[in-house]
Amino acid sequence: MTRDAEVSRVTTRLSAAEIYEAAEYVSGLWKGETDEGLGLFRGEVVENDSPGAGRSDDADIEPFLPLTAATQLRKVLHLEAAPGASAQLAFVAREAEGNTATLVFLVNGEEVRRPPSSVATPAARQYEELSWSRWYYVDVPPGLLRQGANEIRVCVEGAGAGWDLMVADYRDFYKGMDDPVVLPHASLRTDDGGETWSEERGEYVLRLALDRYAARGELRTPVLDAARLPDEAITGGRAVEGLRISWSGLTPPGTVLEVQARTGTEPVPDEAAWSDWISCTSAGPLEEVRGRYLQLRAELSTADLVQTPSLTELTVEAQVRAASGKVPRVAAARNGRLERSSWSMAHEDPRCPMLRRLRRECELDAVVAGAQTQFQAIQRLHAWAYHIPLGDCTHFPWEVMEWIDVHRGEEGGIELNEYSQRRRDKMCLYPNVVLAAALQSFGYPARHLNFHSEGMTGHEICEVWSNDHDKWIHLDATRDYYWHDRRTLVPLDTLEIHAVLAGRLEQVETWESPYLYRQDLEALGRDLPIAYWDGEYEHSVGAGDHGALFLFRSFCHLRVIPRFDVFSRARPLPVSQGTEVWSWNGYLNWADDRVPPLRHFSHHTNRRADLYPALNRTRFTAVSSDDGRRLQVALETDTPDFETYEVRVDGGRWRDVEARWDWPLHEGVNTAEMRTRNRSGVPGPASSLCAVP
Repeated sequence: MTRDAEVSRVTTRLSAAEIYEAAEYVSGLWKGETDEGLGLFRGEVVENDSPGAGRSDDADIEPFLPLTAATQLRKVLHLEAAPGASAQLAFVAREAEGNTATLVFLVNGEEVRRPPSSVATPAARQYEELSWSRWYYVDVPPGLLRQGANEIRVCVEGAGAGWDLMVADYRDFYKGMDDPVVLPHASLRTDDGGETWSEERGEYVLRLALDRYAARGELRTPVLDAARLPDEAITGGRAVEGLRISWSGLTPPGTVLEVQARTGTEPVPDEAAWSDWISCTSAGPLEEVRGRYLQLRAELSTADLVQTPSLTELTVEAQVRAASGKVPRVAAARNGRLERSSWSMAHEDPRCPMLRRLRRECELDAVVAGAQTQFQAIQRLHAWAYHIPLGDCTHFPWEVMEWIDVHRGEEGGIELNEYSQRRRDKMCLYPNVVLAAALQSFGYPARHLNFHSEGMTGHEICEVWSNDHDKWIHLDATRDYYWHDRRTLVPLDTLEIHAVLAGRLEQVETWESPYLYRQDLEALGRDLPIAYWDGEYEHSVGAGDHGALFLFRSFCHLRVIPRFDVFSRARPLPVSQGTEVWSWNGYLNWADDRVPPLRHFSHHTNRRADLYPALNRTRFTAVSSDDGRRLQVALETDTPDFETYEVRVDGGRWRDVEARWDWPLHEGVNTAEMRTRNRSGVPGPASSLCAVP
């Protein structure tokens, strides 16, 4: 921001990176590190198998279909628009050891061949060296796909059983989708060379990955104070008399970039105090100015899906009438920064029946008793989830009380497991979901997350929001450890660990040539700026072939189920995780320049706030009265299960306040601390302001 000598003009310039990273909401847009502007996201997935894809808990449902010389499969996928520049078939399969058979696809009658991996992709050694199922990709020559129905037939050429193709069983579709459950019935098969066709028991996990731009995208900025000067914690009674919005970017033929604005007298938009959205003309005056607070919306669209518009800069020029009154001097200020996800992630109710039962029957209050900080309580629950015995576990639903196997000793206490190695028993999904449930039962926002690298399988873990550290933290209940910055000892989240790995990759990570098979793995893990907390255990996390450094290599791709309420609302969830390659298309995936988007998934982001929204913080806006003796303070937060705001003035007692409160100032230094409290009684980190009238 800049101002002229008379303080009659305040100018705010936002680069594409600033617009993108600070946005309150983004949909269908993308800006890479080397992109000059932000544009439409490139990549589209057409599929109908996701709700039922995976390995079922039902032993009668086999997720793989062996392909033989007599078998032919047929599937129809619909395109709403012409395919664009290029496309791929993406499918989940397994290859037999020593496979020599070739897959043959007929795409709208034209042949596309996929030889065995030893021939087609020799650098992609994961296809031959890992027993897991994998995602496979086959290029579709231009011109084969068309708008409307596209028929894809699959058969195998060559002797022997070389290929198994995943089929998503209709009996599992209800798990991975909301109501209504509508089955697509788009997959058929023949076992007699095409004489007769029968409807399949589910959908072949076969997708179209299209290399084209999204038709439309939208971005909304956070609320801007058009009259605010740089680093100003308290604003006076200045008024905005005029606004001029301008922007720069590119609009190739067939594309549109439109900017809209709305203004208001309050820092939080509402119908009474704010105008409607108004279309802007670049460098032209805004027709209606309701007040000093401003929000901008950019809409990008294209009729030609191989072209995108781009936005490189936004400029707001405000004509401001200077305030005539006094403004208190700011002695110190610490204001919470709101970092919002574009995804509306429903939060959990800590008092839902499952979590109340877990907390009561597993005596979790006794587990955390005596903890001096929230993070100490988190660590105790982390250790508990590592040691608690687990019995029969299922992928769906996440009924943690059905997984936990509670036994009491002679003195009546709950018996916990001890292990002869650092890794506990049970597949990694289960103890980490149990940990997330335990944390949620105390009102600590927590979630499951999984990650993998292309040449490896992967791992399931838990993340929790820590008020003490004011950030997300990566926890692993399979080994009871976490990663931290080696210099500051601050615990890390999964994305921060990913950034260390991605920064050491010699090339962009791709499925065709995974870094695991071409990079010096010993050098990759040498002199890391991060380390792991080992705890007081006999066995180190770093010991063994699958210790912490082995796990470090897995931090390329990461993803979350984009909701927290998995214990009060069973669906939708993936059919399975950790037993076959991840195939549910409801994940929100992280991607970046070093580890690009996965072609078989629809939802990606490279905006940190989308995957890691800041929670429980309090943001204040303070406006001075004309005489400088009173502040009107407006509070804003993103606190799950929010109950109230609390304020402590001059070190006194905390008291409840509304989102707007008046603060009369006395002579000398005035101090106010502001925070939230959720309905579990957990206070958030405090913001503070010290003012001298």
